[in-house]
Amino acid sequence: MQGKNIRRIITVLLAGLLVIQTPAVHVSAENGGAAIIPAETADSSTASKTSGDEASGSSTASKTPGDETSGSTTASKTPEDETSGSTASGASGSETTDSTAEETVSGSTILQGVKIGCVDVSGMTEAEATAAVSAQVQEMSAKTLTVNANGKSEMAAICALGFTWTNTDVASKALSLGKSGNVLERYKVKKDAENVGISLPIERSYDEDAVSSFISKAAETTDVKPVSCTLTLGADGSLQVVDGTAGSEVDEYASMSTLMVYLNTGWESGDPSVDLVTNVTDPEDDREQLEKIKDVIGTGETNYAGSTDARCRNVENGVRLISGTLLKPGEQFSLLSHVVPFSAEHGYALAPSYAEGSVVDTYGGGICQVSTTLYLAVLQAELQVDSRSSHSMLVGYIQPSMDAAISEEGGKDLIFTNNTDSPIYIMGTAANGVIDFSIYGVETRAAGRTVAYRSETLSQTDATFSLKADDTIALGTLKQTATGHVGMEARLWKDVTENGKTVTTQVNDSTYNMSPIAYTVGTKTDNSDEKSAMQKAIADNELQEVYSVLASNGISVNEIPMTE
Repeated sequence: MQGKNIRRIITVLLAGLLVIQTPAVHVSAENGGAAIIPAETADSSTASKTSGDEASGSSTASKTPGDETSGSTTASKTPEDETSGSTASGASGSETTDSTAEETVSGSTILQGVKIGCVDVSGMTEAEATAAVSAQVQEMSAKTLTVNANGKSEMAAICALGFTWTNTDVASKALSLGKSGNVLERYKVKKDAENVGISLPIERSYDEDAVSSFISKAAETTDVKPVSCTLTLGADGSLQVVDGTAGSEVDEYASMSTLMVYLNTGWESGDPSVDLVTNVTDPEDDREQLEKIKDVIGTGETNYAGSTDARCRNVENGVRLISGTLLKPGEQFSLLSHVVPFSAEHGYALAPSYAEGSVVDTYGGGICQVSTTLYLAVLQAELQVDSRSSHSMLVGYIQPSMDAAISEEGGKDLIFTNNTDSPIYIMGTAANGVIDFSIYGVETRAAGRTVAYRSETLSQTDATFSLKADDTIALGTLKQTATGHVGMEARLWKDVTENGKTVTTQVNDSTYNMSPIAYTVGTKTDNSDEKSAMQKAIADNELQEVYSVLASNGISVNEIPMTE
């Protein structure tokens, strides 16, 4: 009997030593063997589980002989026992209560080490986690996206790109981590969260059309266009070729892909910023063609000496904006597009110009003399003239039909096309009261061939007078307010002489309006007879009659000329 008791005690001690010394191991489902529960997950009682136990959910308590009399118990506990909070037979009531409370708390909160996006939701309830992530989404929506390319940037509000949070149930998924599967699966998830962390994404969507439009807009402002070879006038007066430079443009397709990946997975907080994909664009290599440009194929010259300082400024600014233009074969030139806008910021001053049959001060007044001078050079070069307009009234610096007016509001422009087989280069100067344009190209016209232009007046209407009474000015005072212009119908002819034969063709027809010579006439006097006679002369619109009234009454004439 004593021997049996000794054997019984030894058996119990050996069973305890096995539980303490056996290392915790993970056994995969494929192994089909027994899994030993890590020590920290087990109760104070010692349990052993077989794969068959796990499948059936049955539990078997191993007892040594004499257990009933000794009061010590050793229980085998299944995973179901652990999750339900049940205890092995013989466990105290206090143990059961503590285990159940722990499981209730852990089941209602998210594991430690879990993030949603950049939001740490460890220990939060589902509602708390949802609120925290929602606040992060709102913060993200209020951010401004910056895209960069070629040293420039463009910005857009994230909310303007159709930003939306799509996986709004992510907090529920976070809560479920470590609470499903067998005990080993739950244990592994818990340890992964604690040791390395678990991150769930904030999934989002965007309006791809809005993103694409934004990229296109960014490309417009950030693209660097390649610069082709051009010409410049050297110190010796000869034309020299200047090498071109490469450009860089946004690859919109590749940039769309890069940006969408970044917005969906590469950005969680802070101000989003991404570099767009760019491609190098090489300049057109036409050095060989440019090196052939050595001939002056057309010139034009007019005189602006005597112009006001403001008008001189406008003329010189306009020439500067045009000079240096290179036109390839078939390329069209619009003078208006080169010189607008007419503003102080663009280098212009207020100076007299024609507007609705009268002379008024406008920014850019005098610019039409620039276009006229270039028109003369274009005619000499025999380039194709696509659009040309005459002035509303005659100008004094060129013959009728040889002028070329431009007007931003009036829709008048000088447009021509390079109809030669080689590039042409426009060189202009304005100095010492002289505007000069030279058009360089490759001369292909026969030697001895001459081109001349002549103006023909078809009809003419003399300027009338326009008299206006002013009772605040003394009788005898005549103040000129407009110089007046002769009305005219004119035509331009082109004479080409070659091998002793001249061929004449019509170039254009021009109409110039007549504008009256305007005076303001003083009628202030105490003599009613003199006043009455002067009022009649004004009503008859006869300047000579005005002079006669003044002469018959012995009143000297105070004539104030118009100032420009």
